[in-house]
Amino acid sequence: MNEQTQLLLDDVKKHYTMPVDVVIDGPTSGVLTHTQSAQKLLANGHLELKVSDTTNVDYTLSHELLHMKLVTTGFPPLQYRLATGDPDVDQQFFAVGTSLYDSVMHVQIRAEQAKMGILTAEMMKQLGAGVTASLPEDPRPDQLVYCVMTLLDALVMFEGGSKGQLNYWKVNYPDALPLAQDLYATLMSKSVATPFDFRRMVVRIWRQFDQILQKHGFQETANGEFATLPPILSERQLRLTLSQTYEILHSEMTDRATKKRAYVAMGKGDQQNAFVLPLADLSSEGFQQLYQTPLKTVLLQYQVDYAIRD
Repeated sequence: MNEQTQLLLDDVKKHYTMPVDVVIDGPTSGVLTHTQSAQKLLANGHLELKVSDTTNVDYTLSHELLHMKLVTTGFPPLQYRLATGDPDVDQQFFAVGTSLYDSVMHVQIRAEQAKMGILTAEMMKQLGAGVTASLPEDPRPDQLVYCVMTLLDALVMFEGGSKGQLNYWKVNYPDALPLAQDLYATLMSKSVATPFDFRRMVVRIWRQFDQILQKHGFQETANGEFATLPPILSERQLRLTLSQTYEILHSEMTDRATKKRAYVAMGKGDQQNAFVLPLADLSSEGFQQLYQTPLKTVLLQYQVDYAIRD
């Protein structure tokens, strides 16, 4: 790896309590995709960061490290604490929610990689080949969702796409491209450089994507409830009571931790799952008391992830 990537790795390691091990192993395929790196918590307590394709190690490794760095600097980590009761539905919700979340984060990651000098012409050619390899040559109607998500990420990484790319995508993916471009226009309409702005945009993109799904006859993801996106709060909000900022939804979904119906804190402003509380054994009097408790006290009591808004 080059010096810039090594410095980034050293910086990320400082913010993790467990050791971070990098493993670089795999073929040189000539194409780059965002599935060529992964994180895994090992039995010895180490976090393994594995690059499984050596086409461009600096790009792939720095991309994964920047995901990690943004979370350590206050960008909310995407969490899945609920289950619908149908593992196949859970997987569909997970795939869509994660892909869209990542595409929003890739705006910031791409900007950082550009500063590092990693986005060379050769590297972008390899990434373009990866997009082409990821897309079906002759898409079926039921592949529309996948094509939209793949093209959205490509639009982010290629800053809207070159004339040649757009012509190719328009001919081969005429249904998916306009939908991806609508999402990209929304994504580019506001800055996502701060954790608060990033979180707000993720929620907005999720909602817009659900509208696309509904319009085209697919099941909505319900990521407003299913996916947990930890809150970014001001000091003033932390002093308010729980009831002033959140509604506790007794969900039909199951809390993966308690195995009982989940209690989900839905933001009053954005109707987004911000955290899940283990309240199955709480009495009605306990609920009334909880609602009147300062938000910061609740977050600390239940060890909820949150960040302070600048």
